[in-house]
Amino acid sequence: MSDAPVWPVPQTLGGDGAPPARMTPPGSTSEHDRRVAGRSDGAGAHTEPDWIRLWAAVAQRIAAHGRAGRTHLLTEDVLRFETVLALEGFGITPDRVAVEVPGASAIGGRLDLVVDGLAGAVVELKFPRDSRTGISPDTMTFGELLRDFLRVAVAPAAERWVIQVLNDRLARYVAAASQRSGLSWSGAPGQQVRLPGAAVAALPRTATQAIGAALVAGMVTAECVTAEPAGDQLTLYAYRVQGVTDGGPVTLAADPAATTPEPPNSSGAPAEASAATREGARRVILAAAQAVTSRSGRAEFTMPEVIAEMRRRGTGYAEATVRTMISAHLCAESTGDGVAGYADLTRVGRGLYRRNEAQDL
Repeated sequence: MSDAPVWPVPQTLGGDGAPPARMTPPGSTSEHDRRVAGRSDGAGAHTEPDWIRLWAAVAQRIAAHGRAGRTHLLTEDVLRFETVLALEGFGITPDRVAVEVPGASAIGGRLDLVVDGLAGAVVELKFPRDSRTGISPDTMTFGELLRDFLRVAVAPAAERWVIQVLNDRLARYVAAASQRSGLSWSGAPGQQVRLPGAAVAALPRTATQAIGAALVAGMVTAECVTAEPAGDQLTLYAYRVQGVTDGGPVTLAADPAATTPEPPNSSGAPAEASAATREGARRVILAAAQAVTSRSGRAEFTMPEVIAEMRRRGTGYAEATVRTMISAHLCAESTGDGVAGYADLTRVGRGLYRRNEAQDL
């Protein structure tokens, strides 16, 4: 394993393969992109993009939003949509692209973006934002970042990509956390990422709860192929995931309740949750809420957003259980007999909640 990972923070674009300096506005594609960026098979039936140039173009698109004063409005959904538009500019027509694609059970939920089906190219995107309250749950974010590598590694695709837009502070945290945890993770182009299953499983609880059922027993490897500036103190890191060398998906034996849904009773309704099941549901719900707020850039979230995220992850918890947990057991304002009183969430409006991020998980 190498010494401390190196996370470069590029200042300018340039060098071989860099996209043209003249940028088209976000939300549009240029004829130059269509003529130059893609690689055709000769017959023109299927154009394959130059992936490194593609990710550099996406970084430029994100940076253009920042120059226009929209940095505070950027979310993971913006990153995905700009990727779709860049793909079109590189010759990938919209009919070849799909989002929120269900994967095999081993993948654990839906994939952010897929080109030419699961056998083509799969892409997971992350754009975590620092907490507006000043208390940043970095350990959970670290788990979310790792989870994408683990999920993509088991996808039966010809191209597997993890794309992360990180601010400089978070990049430094990821480097330090990786070194402490026995992981080899670099943001330097040409360097390898190595994630041994045993080391990932031994991460702090807030990280492993974010990883959930995506944990694999073998060694997941990837290569950082480019690191491009994406705005003020933002860098887009593009990783080509090579796969998992051995082993397969495993569960976290130390916390089985975290991923086990409650059984229904004889009437078909969810049974009253045991303490262990309730604690497991709590962790999964909070991880889903963190993913929602990271993607949206907002501190607040709604029940439907968390329920949709949990379905995306394939957690299996009944909707009624999730609603009860959020509105009663996890809400600081709820009291009374049978209320667990975790106080993880605060109700800030009608149907709106915010995490009390200082709460210990």
